[in-house]
Amino acid sequence: MSRYLLILLFLMAIYCPEACGQVMSNGFSLASLTGDFSDKGIDINGDGLLDYLNIDVGVNIVVPGEYSLYGFLFDRENKEIVWSADHRAFSDGNHTMQLAFDGKTIEKSRLNGPYRLGNISLNWGSASMGLIYCGRLDDAYTTAYYNANDFVDPADNDKILSGKGNGNLLVTLSIKTTVPTFSGRYMYDIVGLNMPPISSPIKISSSNDKGYNLSMPGIFIPGKPNNFTIVAGKVKNINVGVMKLQGDMQRIWVSSQFPADDLGVARADSDLISPHGSYHVKIFGDAAENETEVDLTMNLEKMLIVDGPFNLVINTTGFPAGSYRVSAKALNGSFSFDEIDFRDQ
Repeated sequence: MSRYLLILLFLMAIYCPEACGQVMSNGFSLASLTGDFSDKGIDINGDGLLDYLNIDVGVNIVVPGEYSLYGFLFDRENKEIVWSADHRAFSDGNHTMQLAFDGKTIEKSRLNGPYRLGNISLNWGSASMGLIYCGRLDDAYTTAYYNANDFVDPADNDKILSGKGNGNLLVTLSIKTTVPTFSGRYMYDIVGLNMPPISSPIKISSSNDKGYNLSMPGIFIPGKPNNFTIVAGKVKNINVGVMKLQGDMQRIWVSSQFPADDLGVARADSDLISPHGSYHVKIFGDAAENETEVDLTMNLEKMLIVDGPFNLVINTTGFPAGSYRVSAKALNGSFSFDEIDFRDQ
């Protein structure tokens, strides 16, 4: 397929997706699902519990480029358990994509297998450059038998940030952890994320800068800054997939693939996560050669406008059990930093 036809298809996907689907059905397929599947449980750290249920999915690539694959895991009663995604750059030919389903979420569901892989969708492109639909299977594959308690048990551990003062504080929550690699890949899932991840009762209102203002006794949190940054070390690249749950609605997107620099460090930034709804964030990519673990650092940045004592319960559900650190920088006003505390609940 010529690059001119590819550009035409891309423009049609943006401005006339129905026509693009018709063109694809008439033979101009960029890629397709081959129908080849296999599954296995992955115990990354060797503790006897499964961190992921991985399903290999065969794809045939006609036009080289970036491709995204989405899929859902269901139990025998057709109850949805968890979502997964893969995103890779391919040459033409047959390849394997991987849907690694988060073991913490499977365990928390208490639903036993065998599980059904369904609603899988293959797309060319990325969220930043646009997507062209390539193929879908609603009922794709049934796994081997698994018990929900075969998988790792999630640990919940809320943190409390408290203090007092008057003025503006720029607060950064930094989480550092190491993630073992598996077959040259790394992955980590954060399920149930809210931005900011606060369990304290808050009032949400729209702001003029296309964000959301949050307020509670003693604190006002403006819509901006709203930065969520993920940095991976000892890697070749990083991808970030996000599924947003808001009531009965689901929205899924995957970042472009961000390559690592000469030091093996890759970075992904977003300020699009809003406090409406709950998020499943999937971090994954290729580790550097011969690396058995990669370093992950996640930074959440918000401004607090404080007027007196404050007490924030920060919900760390789904975050790794790594090193937590909070830095608070006074932008103006008067604060007594020896009274600002960050501790387990």
